[in-house]
Amino acid sequence: MAEAIFTYEQQIIKIQCNKNQKMKEICKSLSTKIKEDINSLIFLGQGIQINLEKTFNEITKENKLSILVYKTDIEICPKCGRIINNKMIDNIISMINNVNYSLIGIKRQIELVMNDILNKSDINFINNQLNNINLIVNNISENTKKINNELNQIKFNGDEIVERNNNNHKYFIKNSNTIKQNNNNNYKVESQKNEITCIYNKQDDKINLFYDFNEDIEDWGEELKKKYIEGKNNINEKNIDIYINDKKIPFNYKYKSNEKGDIKVKFIFNKLLTSTSHMFDGCSSLKSINLSSFNSINVKDMLCMFYRCSSVQLIDFSSFNTTNVRDMSWMFNRCSSLKSIDLSSFNTTKVNNFAYMFWGCSSLKSIDLSSFNTINVNNMTCMFCGCSSLKSINLSSFNTTNVNNMSFMFHGCSSLKKENVKFKNSDKKLLNEINKY
Repeated sequence: MAEAIFTYEQQIIKIQCNKNQKMKEICKSLSTKIKEDINSLIFLGQGIQINLEKTFNEITKENKLSILVYKTDIEICPKCGRIINNKMIDNIISMINNVNYSLIGIKRQIELVMNDILNKSDINFINNQLNNINLIVNNISENTKKINNELNQIKFNGDEIVERNNNNHKYFIKNSNTIKQNNNNNYKVESQKNEITCIYNKQDDKINLFYDFNEDIEDWGEELKKKYIEGKNNINEKNIDIYINDKKIPFNYKYKSNEKGDIKVKFIFNKLLTSTSHMFDGCSSLKSINLSSFNSINVKDMLCMFYRCSSVQLIDFSSFNTTNVRDMSWMFNRCSSLKSIDLSSFNTTKVNNFAYMFWGCSSLKSIDLSSFNTINVNNMTCMFCGCSSLKSINLSSFNTTNVNNMSFMFHGCSSLKKENVKFKNSDKKLLNEINKY
């Protein structure tokens, strides 16, 4: 059994539930208890609006889930899902003010006690004063806990509460996005940074900056066609500014120059992309990629994103957002120079396809995928096929219940021994596949 802990208007309500229960059912139990229609409430976990169609287990791996509940008159950012109006923040500000008033009160109480002691007042009276001080201290402590709890729910790394000049909404959360006022006195979210920085090693007279979308796709399946076209629509001169060594150049899939050695290239995007399919496909001169300032919140498809990037050795995914990604197939296929990769920031809850993901990553020695949620994955075909240098792998979080195809998953992993594969012993599908090699 699991436990959902709801906080609503300073009430704490605990509801026992099944991990496989949908959040909609659990939250409906709460709405019945507080006599509020579920459609008039917003449920937040760690600052993000909870998807009621998901199960408890899909939201968290823990046995407990803390949820803040608010009426729908609060304002939620349509792009990042965070609170941007002042209702919750005003509550925090109010508690901070209470703490400040309490500190003033406790200072006054201490002064009175000291005065009573100096004047040798009745000991019982002094004890009463000390009890009052203790009550105020407890009140400060409780308010501080509440403040920290609410701040932890709405704040992320680097976030801060700032003031804005608006009678209705005095405060808001400033994060990686900025909130700007438009002519209708409403607020919209705009990204401060949305860029990718790359280092290319120019060996020939030209380098491939992006995948050149000129394939004949008539015979492709409808799903692949759709992903290809979406990728093509996202990567074009309307959406991207290109800087070579900090100098802007016209949009081009290929760059010709007399320069030698490493070339720094910066891509600045003026829209949030929905697909990065084939983005760097075939960029064989690409050495490193920094994605720490790239906003990928809307990306659903990463098919072949780094396919055939045979020289890439470093990819910075530290701030990469994969919350909405569904397809990661062929993503690092043939990245033959990649020796290590940190994917701990990846959220794979919605991913359904890992086929050929690391196929041909022949220099990769170890990989830790213990943070991966694979509950919705149905295809792991040749996922690590040809990873001939791979000596250890952590798949301890893998759940292959819904996987329909995992053939040749470890084919060609000639350096990998069974004892160096971490996985759940109860996962019979994965065990059978490991035993083949």
